[in-house]
Amino acid sequence: MKIAILGGTGHIGEGFALRWAKNNEIFIGSRSADKAKSAAKSYLSIIEQAGVDMANVSITGHSNIDAAEMAELIVLSVEYKHVKSLLESIYGLIENKIIVSPIVPMKKVNGYFEYTPPIEGSAAIAIKNAVPKSTKVVATYQNIPAHKLKDVGFDIKHDAVICSDDEYAKKILFDLTYEINGMRPLDGGPLATSNIVESITPLILNLTKLNNLKNIGVNFL
Repeated sequence: MKIAILGGTGHIGEGFALRWAKNNEIFIGSRSADKAKSAAKSYLSIIEQAGVDMANVSITGHSNIDAAEMAELIVLSVEYKHVKSLLESIYGLIENKIIVSPIVPMKKVNGYFEYTPPIEGSAAIAIKNAVPKSTKVVATYQNIPAHKLKDVGFDIKHDAVICSDDEYAKKILFDLTYEINGMRPLDGGPLATSNIVESITPLILNLTKLNNLKNIGVNFL
């Protein structure tokens, strides 16, 4: 697929780019096209050093707008506070496309994280309300540790809960999840249940801090 990762110069964006580049065309998006191009060059170097056959690997850097225009599927890899302005800038470019939200609205209070959903109930539902009706929104990957994701030599033995009102889009994300070594996709139901999945992230972060754990994720046994 043609996949745009908007805000793709951060850890989570890097992880998706490295994991999906062998089978998909990746467009790294950023407010600064030069920053995106630099990140894309770095990601290509990491993949090459891992011994991957580079013949079919494609990662290029662009502005968020250009990346969104070229893509079939768009991952929003930004903080929740930037989502509204980002969606406004690409609104006319995302008809009939898939938007993926790994976003969690949260804040730090007295040193610990709290889930702070918008009035719509979750970030994913707020995104759905802010895009064209033909745009398919999928909520997933909120609970995946970014440092494990970008370590291409590591099998991520965690579960990815996938929520969407569109079965076709959900299937696409199941297929993409299977491309990430060790990760298991699970059907989490409609987008209305995405708040449950989002709220697990601050819990994970707090458990990590309180129990001196590192890069923990979710497994359903």
